[in-house]
Amino acid sequence: MRTYITGMGLVCGLGKAVNDVFHRLCAGEHVFRDIDRFPTEPYAQKRGGELPSELEEELRDAFPDDDLSLAMTVDAGRQALAQAGFSSESDPRRGLILATNFGAMEALEWAWRERHDTNRIDPASFELFDGMAKQAANLLGCGGPMAQISMSCASGAAAVAAAQDMLASGKVDQVLVAAYDDLSEFCWCGLSNLRTITTDVMRPFDVKRSGTIFSEGAAAIFLEAQPADSGRVLATVAGVATGNNAFHITAPPKDAEGSRQVMAAAMAQAGLTPDDVDHVCAHATSTSANDSTEAAALRNLFGDHLGNMTVAAHKSQLGHLMGAAGLAEAIVTVMAMQTGVIPPTINLTEQDPECQPLDCVSGVARVKKVATAITNSAGIGGNNAALALLAGHHPADPKTPSQRLAGRVCIRQAGWVLPADIGSGDALFQHPEWLEISTAVNDRLAGFSPKPYLKSVKGYLDPGGAMLLAAARLAIPADAVAGTQGSRCGISTVTRYGSMGSGYAFFSQMASKGPRMASPMIFPHGYANTPGNLAAIEFGYAGPHMVFYGNQDIRAALDFAVARLLDGSAEDMLVGFYESAPALSLPDGCQVLHGAVVLRLGLTTDDSSSEPLLPDLAALPSALPTTGAVSALKDILAAV
Repeated sequence: MRTYITGMGLVCGLGKAVNDVFHRLCAGEHVFRDIDRFPTEPYAQKRGGELPSELEEELRDAFPDDDLSLAMTVDAGRQALAQAGFSSESDPRRGLILATNFGAMEALEWAWRERHDTNRIDPASFELFDGMAKQAANLLGCGGPMAQISMSCASGAAAVAAAQDMLASGKVDQVLVAAYDDLSEFCWCGLSNLRTITTDVMRPFDVKRSGTIFSEGAAAIFLEAQPADSGRVLATVAGVATGNNAFHITAPPKDAEGSRQVMAAAMAQAGLTPDDVDHVCAHATSTSANDSTEAAALRNLFGDHLGNMTVAAHKSQLGHLMGAAGLAEAIVTVMAMQTGVIPPTINLTEQDPECQPLDCVSGVARVKKVATAITNSAGIGGNNAALALLAGHHPADPKTPSQRLAGRVCIRQAGWVLPADIGSGDALFQHPEWLEISTAVNDRLAGFSPKPYLKSVKGYLDPGGAMLLAAARLAIPADAVAGTQGSRCGISTVTRYGSMGSGYAFFSQMASKGPRMASPMIFPHGYANTPGNLAAIEFGYAGPHMVFYGNQDIRAALDFAVARLLDGSAEDMLVGFYESAPALSLPDGCQVLHGAVVLRLGLTTDDSSSEPLLPDLAALPSALPTTGAVSALKDILAAV
């Protein structure tokens, strides 16, 4: 379906108003300044996209009881609401989709420092992290469904896909999409130790590029299914797609084929050919591998027409806004459509021959009419997302047939790794007690290894990732060849706590031994989305991809999978539920059922099929992860 952007908001190192930030971008300004939030002596790069002190102080004064992530998110959200002509008064027909790389990391890092310094975590400190989505919904008047996703640095763009589904369901008329990340030392240390941060400036597509520089901020767009006044429409979201490289946790595949696929899928949904596109907003991280492979993806997708297009690299000025990057860059793209001016790519002095023939708007802003644009986003773990944007209001052609396929979604197989049992088949449906937590139950999975279930031998794995990989193997047909499933097979996962074991282990090393001694091997496994990404890599599920992360209704993961089967973009979807959170990483007394359950879903038109059919999820009560996403699955499976 097509949806319409009627409001936008942005908070970053250049300010907290979209028009002001865009004006400064067109003038060639950037966000980079000396970091003063944490000691930078251990780090080679001491400058980043930290908010100016006066802006940070203003936000903290406005939200004295909350952390910086929430303050930035709510401010950006209120900007978008105001531009769309709405207030923050609660509306049950307004949904909220949040997107983030790490979550409210300032709050979580504070909670973990409490554990490190006092051997306890104040539940109120942890609630700033765990309850952020609910608090944001309350402050922004989003009284309808709420979800938070984490797709690494593709999160902001990927959130639009979840918003499209929410609008298509008819549950809401409006969705506020907001993406955020703050610049904590945990993030800076981990990304520095992965050697992704340059000691130079960012130089997208330049022969001397040597890495990226990260920033903080929040971006928001207000989406409507049927705006009352088409004159208020800033741009039309005509297509959106997500996927996974299914290749490697940190390295891009040859020619960035995963990025090419999601851009092509977004264009196909929008009804666009390559020759219809005027402009691309590139991911352009200024790393050697990303920029050259992304350029190859653009050449492969657009062919000879690429020379007629402009290609923006807004990270050269905004820095890499992590989870907010894709949404912030979409906002800048919409502003370029509105004003007819494209901000420049700065620091590009000698274009790499491998990045030809990209017209990167080097040096100074360019006056150009942009009617059709594609934005490309990617992230660690192989996550990809793309948007197809049209200037102004463009209703869908009523002659276009609906893409919804006939049939019902069924569970073709289930696999599980639980303290009570490990297996596959239908036994799980007869044993809801396996999804109940009791004293010391998690100890039965201590030291669990997925190696007996996998053809490839793994090195370090977060326990959540280990259990999800094994459960996925049990849910996939035994005769399936690992790594060959392809772009018609996708994965949707949900977790409340993510990969807390690896995250806390990395933080503990940083706090106890110093930043230089914190392991770069552990850090990528601390991402909440890594287990799902590893499953995509292991089994070749390169199709539609989404990770729901946080304290939310777990049915969102099933909704995404069902929507992809019914719209024909996938023929096989894995839906994974996983949790592994060691006691040290959580407030004392917090109970979580560890384990993983993977359901393999498909479409059937056979009413006599022996495969269990999914219930009408909308008719079920909310499945909230009180003791984690795995235990919350109990009520859903009981209805099958």
